Amino acid sequence: MIYEVPSPDVPIQQGDIFRGVPRIEISLEALSVLEEDEQLEKKTWKDILSGNDPARPETVTAVLPIKPVLAIVIMQNCDAVRGHSISLCEIDSYLTEKENPPTTPKKWQSRIMEDVRKIPRLFYLPADESIGIGERMAVDFRSVLRVPRTDLEAMREHRIVRLNHVANEHFRETLAQFFRRYPVNEWYPLTKEEFEAYAEAKKPEPVEPYPWQS
Repeated sequence: MIYEVPSPDVPIQQGDIFRGVPRIEISLEALSVLEEDEQLEKKTWKDILSGNDPARPETVTAVLPIKPVLAIVIMQNCDAVRGHSISLCEIDSYLTEKENPPTTPKKWQSRIMEDVRKIPRLFYLPADESIGIGERMAVDFRSVLRVPRTDLEAMREHRIVRLNHVANEHFRETLAQFFRRYPVNEWYPLTKEEFEAYAEAKKPEPVEPYPWQS
């Protein structure tokens, strides 16, 4: 398929896929903060900031849940070997649990091609059980994780695979397009009547009119 298995001792590079990357689950409205008496106290982030000197901010020690996830390196190769930390994007199931999967190759290719064109935040990854990807997956460019470089290098036995040359070229370009794109509201040139029809078709997605469409 589109993967290759690197030797464990080769440097980390863009397109490397790791399992067991830690993703911290955090809520700014409910933090378990470890106080000086080693007791946990529930606080909000606003509570913590209100008692902190902005000129001399102090480190806060808190208990946070950590979930191991599948993730792919998005850093350029030169940064991946020299940077203090390495950025990765989370990989998750391509289809949600509520979705009915396509039933034929024709329907699958139609779904995949449509998503490639219309959902820039996703990068499709086909299943390959031989290397540990047992289902169709997708990179989500909105979910960025950061791991100290030396820590990720120590986890190289958890690097299950990397994208091959062709796949990585497409990955690099899709990644760049996502982060450099500008927001465009396609409905801006519509008349008031056309906008109303457009908004109705988009429900339940919220669509706000421009002044000339109100």
